Amino acid sequence: MSTAMKVTPLKDVKPYKSGWKVHVKVLHSWKQYNPVHGDTLEMVLSDEAGCKIHASCKRTYMESKGRLLPVGAWRHIQNFTLSPSTGMYRATDHPFKMSIIQNTAITRSPLINEGMFLSLVDFQTVLGGSLKTCLLIDVIGQVVDLGDLETIQVSGKPRMKVEFTLRDMNDALVPCCLWGKFAEILYEGCSKDEEGKPICLIRFAKIWSFCHQA
Repeated sequence: MSTAMKVTPLKDVKPYKSGWKVHVKVLHSWKQYNPVHGDTLEMVLSDEAGCKIHASCKRTYMESKGRLLPVGAWRHIQNFTLSPSTGMYRATDHPFKMSIIQNTAITRSPLINEGMFLSLVDFQTVLGGSLKTCLLIDVIGQVVDLGDLETIQVSGKPRMKVEFTLRDMNDALVPCCLWGKFAEILYEGCSKDEEGKPICLIRFAKIWSFCHQA
């Protein structure tokens, strides 16, 4: 009689085998184009301990497996490959990236946990310059010094942009910039707020240094 495979915490999965089973929540997903594999479904997954990992699903498996991974859902994922996590836009600090493969099994979980599993970084740490700029971060603060919603030509195409500043509880200030639909959402939200300066949460933000400013 076979026994069910034991669930492994994300911090303990390693690339020496594919026979892992994890219990995770889909925090975020997006589609992107890969020159080798074409369209891919990219996801950020978190286990109950808050450990996160970047996962990728090729177009071949989007219909059969990707559709089973909606944002907000808890799932058991069994059998997947792992490879080193590299690049200038790393959604998590996990050393490995998960790939959904042909024999990956995805099953529903009865767990209901509405936790966002934030990894907030304080502003002094951001401004201190000690963070790896390849890692995307979560920040929260009060919107101050909201600029105009501008239309900028990028690679011959118009894109919306807004610059603003976030202030934390210690009055530390971090200059920020949002593009595209995110710029529009922030600008419209701030314009409608009549009771004071709104609080803004930005997930998976990229750290840039501009004119010697973080």
